[in-house]
Amino acid sequence: MQSLIPKLNKNSRFYAYVLFFSVVFFLTGLLFGQLAGNVRLVMGAFIFMFLTGLAFFDMKKVLWTILFFLPVVVGLNNYQINIGTLFQNIVNIGDLYVNPFSLTCLFLIFLAIIEILRVGKKMAKIPLFFILLISAALSITVLLPSKYLAIGLIFEVYLLAGFSAYFLGYLFLSSKENFLKTILVIIFSAVIPALTGIFQLLTGNYFFENDSSLGRIAATFPHPNTFGSFLFIVLTLFLVTFFAVSLENRRTNLSKLGIYFFAFILGLLFILTYSRTAWSGLLISALAIFIMKPHVRTLMVYCGLLLSSIVLLFDKTRERILGIFEHHMYDSMYGRYEIWDMALFKAWKKPFIGYGIGSFSEIIKDTQGKETGNVYPHNDLVRFFLEGGVLGVLLYLIYLIGALYYASKSFLRYPKFNEKLHFWGKDFNVELKTLGVVPLVLFGSMIIISMVESPSMDFTYQIISWLLLGSWLGASQEYWRKKT
Repeated sequence: MQSLIPKLNKNSRFYAYVLFFSVVFFLTGLLFGQLAGNVRLVMGAFIFMFLTGLAFFDMKKVLWTILFFLPVVVGLNNYQINIGTLFQNIVNIGDLYVNPFSLTCLFLIFLAIIEILRVGKKMAKIPLFFILLISAALSITVLLPSKYLAIGLIFEVYLLAGFSAYFLGYLFLSSKENFLKTILVIIFSAVIPALTGIFQLLTGNYFFENDSSLGRIAATFPHPNTFGSFLFIVLTLFLVTFFAVSLENRRTNLSKLGIYFFAFILGLLFILTYSRTAWSGLLISALAIFIMKPHVRTLMVYCGLLLSSIVLLFDKTRERILGIFEHHMYDSMYGRYEIWDMALFKAWKKPFIGYGIGSFSEIIKDTQGKETGNVYPHNDLVRFFLEGGVLGVLLYLIYLIGALYYASKSFLRYPKFNEKLHFWGKDFNVELKTLGVVPLVLFGSMIIISMVESPSMDFTYQIISWLLLGSWLGASQEYWRKKT
C-alpha cells in the first residue's frame, strides 16, 4: 500500500469522500429501493464508482477513458435508465429517464464542480473562466422560466458538459505530452465506430432519411451527419499529426501500412456519411495545413485534385455535391429557409428571453401543427435567438468568440520549433505550433458551419473541441510560464 502513496494526486481526498458516499448510497438503494431490479441502473452505478475510483488515482485516465468511449455511448439512446427510483425514498419525482451519453455529460459536470470547489479562487486565473461562467448563467436564466423545462434541462446538461470538459482539460491535461496523448486517444477512439461502419457497409444496413433514398453510414452515432463531424475531427487530427509529429525510432513498413490503411478506412466512411458540412470542415482543415506548410503545398494540391476526381466519379457523391448549387422546392436549402422563417416569426414574439434552451424543435412542431417533419435548426444564431432571445444570442456569441480569441491568440504567439517528447516508451519529435492549430480550426469551423448547420447541438463535437482547447491553452501557458 505504501507504494501507491506517491501516485495519488492532490484531489485524491475529494474523490475518496465521493466514492465512500457513493458506495453507501448505492448499497442503500440496493437494499431499500428498486435498484436491484434495474440491471442497467446497477451497471451505471458500477461504472460511476469505477471512474470515481480511477479519479482517486489519476484524473487523466478518467478523461481519456471518457474520450475513447464517447463515440460509442453517444448512440446508445435505446438504453434508457430510470434514475427516478434512486430518489423515490427522498422525494417523489416519478420517472426520470437518462441515457448513457447524458449520464456521461452529467459525470463531466460532476467532476468539474468538484474541481472548481477544490481549486477555489485560483479558477479565476483560467482563461475563459468568467466568459463561460457568464454564458452558463445566461443559459440558466433563459431556461428557468421556460415551459419546456424538462427537455431544456437535457440541453442545459449538454451545454455545460462542453464547458466542464474545457476546465478539466486545462486542469489535468495541460502539458505538451498530455495534449499530444489526448489527440492520439481521440484518433484511436474512431476504431469502434470504424468497425461498426464497416459492418454496416458489408451488411447494407444503411441509414435512410424519411424523404430520401440515399443510404448513408452512421456507425455508432445517431445520425450520419454527427458521424461525419466526428470523422472530420479525427481526420483533422490525423492530418495535423502527420505533418507535426515524427518518431525518432523508425517505424516498420508494417506499422506504416497499418496507419495508412486505418486512415483510408476512415476516409472511405467519411465520404459515405454524405455529410456536406463535414466535408467542408475537412476542407478548412486542409486549407489551414496548406497555409502553414509551404513545402507540401504542391503535394496537397495534387492529392486534393486526385481525391476530388475520384469522388466525382460516383453518382451519389456527385449528386450530393452538385445539390448544393441547385435551388428548387425539394432541395435542402429550401427546407432550411422554411424552418428559419418560422423560427424568426416566433422569436420576434419573445425577443428578449426566448422560449428556453432546448425548445427549438417543440416550438417548430407547434408552429407546423404536426409531430413529424424537419425541426432541426440548421443555424446556431437562429436557434439561440428562438430559444433565448437577445440573451441567448449573447451567450452564444460570448462563448464562441471567446474560445476563438484564445485559440487564435495562443496559436499565433507560440513559437515554431521542434520539441522532443518521450512517452509510451517512444521518442517523438513534435512541432507543437502545428498541433496548436487544431482548436483554432475546430472553433473556426463552427462559425462557418453554423450558417447552414447547428454545431452547438453536435455534442460530441462540442465536448472534444472544448477539451482540446483547455488542454492546448494549459500546455501553451505552461511554455510561457517556464520562459518567464
